[in-house]
Amino acid sequence: MAAPTQVWLDADGRLGGAGGGGDGGQPGWFTGLLHGDTRMLCRAEVTVNGFAPEPATVEASPGGVLRVRGLVRGIEGPTEDPAVELLQTWTVTPGAVRVALRLSTSLEALDAEIEVRLAADFTDMAAIRLGRFRDPLPPSAADDSSLRWAEDGKTLTIAAPGRVGPGERLTWRGTAGRGAPLTAEWQAVLSDDGDAVLAAPPSTTARVQRRPEGALGLLLDNALDELNGLRLATRTAPDAPFLAAGAPWYFTLFGRDSLWAARLLLPVDTGLAAGTLRALAAYQGTGTDPAAAEEPGKILHELRAKELVLESQSLRLPPVYFGAVDSTPLWLCLLAELGRTGAEDAAVRALLPNAARAAQWLLAAGAATDNTANRGFLSYLDTSGHGLSNQGWKDSRDAMQFRDGRQADGPIALAEVQGYAYQAAVATADLFDAYGEPGAAELRDFAAALRQQFRERFWVEDDGGRFPAIALDGHGEALDIPGSNMGHLLGTGLLDPDEARLVADRLLSPELFSGYGLHTLSRRAAGFWPFSYHCGSVWSHDTAIAVRGLLGEGFTAEAQVLAGGLLAAAGAFGNRLPELFAGVSTAESGQAVPYPASCHPQAWSSASAVVLAQALGAAV
Repeated sequence: MAAPTQVWLDADGRLGGAGGGGDGGQPGWFTGLLHGDTRMLCRAEVTVNGFAPEPATVEASPGGVLRVRGLVRGIEGPTEDPAVELLQTWTVTPGAVRVALRLSTSLEALDAEIEVRLAADFTDMAAIRLGRFRDPLPPSAADDSSLRWAEDGKTLTIAAPGRVGPGERLTWRGTAGRGAPLTAEWQAVLSDDGDAVLAAPPSTTARVQRRPEGALGLLLDNALDELNGLRLATRTAPDAPFLAAGAPWYFTLFGRDSLWAARLLLPVDTGLAAGTLRALAAYQGTGTDPAAAEEPGKILHELRAKELVLESQSLRLPPVYFGAVDSTPLWLCLLAELGRTGAEDAAVRALLPNAARAAQWLLAAGAATDNTANRGFLSYLDTSGHGLSNQGWKDSRDAMQFRDGRQADGPIALAEVQGYAYQAAVATADLFDAYGEPGAAELRDFAAALRQQFRERFWVEDDGGRFPAIALDGHGEALDIPGSNMGHLLGTGLLDPDEARLVADRLLSPELFSGYGLHTLSRRAAGFWPFSYHCGSVWSHDTAIAVRGLLGEGFTAEAQVLAGGLLAAAGAFGNRLPELFAGVSTAESGQAVPYPASCHPQAWSSASAVVLAQALGAAV
């Protein structure tokens, strides 16, 4: 990846076949060359003398490089050993992909024909998620050096001087010999001058001061490379970089995800924090629109070029959608944290008017009168009928449930959101004081009332002791089962030292800690299932946020236990952290078990590597 461009090959390094170009491939799996939210190239199948290479290895390297090594078994040599090897090197940069081919042989001489068969379908990402692939489109222009496809302002140009033939094929002929490989190259250039909202960002990267040794160093190397590939900007604010939430489905600006990723990376990249804040401020809510969940001062949930329709989930989200209860307090938290670093002072100062509007939203949300059961808390309810039913980070339909498995009714007040709101109010008040801005007293009053109400309403008890409930439902009833949400409260200031101790102890209990990370839901819940998206799985960023909070509360030993578990889990994924993995414990498996549909890379998961390094004593 090099945002906004992505290449997805299958496990054998091929582009084409499954899910490609209306060929009846398996829904949900796809390969392709994507730009923004569109798959442009759906096939690039290579043969040598008519034979498809037999896959050998697929290797990713830093800088957006994939190397695909294959053996051409159909060409015989003097022995039974394979005599011909084809190496394809894909190099991805924003808006362009270069593919170099090198044909090597042990034969003295081999007359060879390398052919690449191409197809383009311009399938929208929303359709890909539903397994609906378009048939290939004919080129709009072609000559012996290039092929060009165009639709609705989107263009794909394949350049291979003198090598383009009938049927969208590229052909090279020549002789390879021992020690004298035959080489070839083609390039794809992609652009979107239509309704695109995303653009390539300024060329900046995050770096650590000193790379640790061993598995932690490998994890950091991989994470920073993934994060560099996820860097994006919007056309509205092209000089404000942020991290796309993840690939392939969330390759855009997400309030919650992009903010948390920037917070986790703040020790190594203050410029990204400033860019993320500025990018989101450019779309800050100005009016009231229930269909978009927009309210004055609110920070968006996600940004798309057009409406996102997912019929299977009854979702229809407008291009700028605000259905997140946590984006606004998280935006305020990041701004205050950036202000305390002393870096990016001009950016912080310029964003103070946006902070004032976000703070007013925070105060209004807490004082909302349409939810008498949970007045004083930040809560959410989708009133459109086609938005997200759950609007915190656990946003699947079954995420909010009681011990016995009953689903909670809205409006729902999430525990972690109250922690974000408290921290946002206190930190923003301090920020306003530091810059001579009004409004600090009202924010501090709000925070004090919220802290007291939380203590009275959220704390419940079971045979393991007291703990903060995941949420309050629309009737004011506490969801009476522990969840990982409580880890997000640590370090926010909402808890007193004794309460923080109770949370730390519960997090590290077998009920919530799998040995690899934190279960999203207690193993004792009726709805627990290790392969549930939000009710038993382990999310990398969720555990890392708890590690960050434990460090903030001074629980260093406990933070190291969780960090060590997540580092061990990364070993099962090539020293990388996926979006989530199954909640199978260390007692049940000697390595972390994958979750089948986990996205990878995911910005806040990759950014978690920095927090693990901090917990495990590395200087970042």
